[in-house]
Amino acid sequence: MEEFQEIFKKYQSIKVPEVGCDIGRLLDFSPVFFTDVAEIYDINTRLKNEERNPSGFDLNDAPILGLLVKISKLLREIVVYYKAGDANIISYLERQAIEAGIVAQYLLQATPETIENYRKCSYKDRLRILEAPENEGFYATKAGKRLKADVLTQLNAEGFSTASFEVQKKHNWKVDGKSIRDMFKALGLDALYGNVYGLSSESIHASWGHSMNFDLHYNEDQTYSAYPIEMPADIRYVAPVVELCNPAFIGWSKRVNLNEHDRSLKWIASVNRRLFYAFDAVYAAKDG
Repeated sequence: MEEFQEIFKKYQSIKVPEVGCDIGRLLDFSPVFFTDVAEIYDINTRLKNEERNPSGFDLNDAPILGLLVKISKLLREIVVYYKAGDANIISYLERQAIEAGIVAQYLLQATPETIENYRKCSYKDRLRILEAPENEGFYATKAGKRLKADVLTQLNAEGFSTASFEVQKKHNWKVDGKSIRDMFKALGLDALYGNVYGLSSESIHASWGHSMNFDLHYNEDQTYSAYPIEMPADIRYVAPVVELCNPAFIGWSKRVNLNEHDRSLKWIASVNRRLFYAFDAVYAAKDG
């Protein structure tokens, strides 16, 4: 495929960093590589095996594909914000990418019943809209009526009714009753939850920890002042994001019979780990 060939052509003249490379070379290589990873992910979401899928993907595949498209878009933006030196925004984007990668991996191993469960869980707030009293407050307006009609159209398109969600209500609108942490554990990734995903949740939940890291300056007299300047970002932290997202793309390639294209994804996994270890060696030397 020409798009793949154009990407890999540049790596014929660019040597992939190894442990022992200086930080300058790592910082030069990383934005190029991660930009290309996002592009390869985008290409993979647009590929299909014509024999298996002469048109699009059914409701057993589409939820997974949607998550992969989300990851490719997010990773592209993550690299943009690293170049801009905005660590605050990156923390929001990386958390979403990791969550999409974990859920996609979980669904790739799941039964059609679980995938339907996942789809139904997305209707939590939409169902509240449908259950809201008619002709009261916002729902008495034309905009409110249009919103209700749009939600009802979505519901009908999937063959659901307002009575289709008893299991989801029972499980508190969690897929198979599992939280994201439970999915990490089910995938054998529980050890990574706290430092890779858990800490980034502070960016969403108005956390004091997040304020200390990004929005406040600690003064010598033990008081705090506003820190309105964006903090520079360390691009080495994209590697764990790719580590948690890449298996979902490999799993998708196998699921939809695109095995001839998964060489690019295996290449990503190999280079990403080499890059991570090269960065780790540099910072270990500094700490030592």
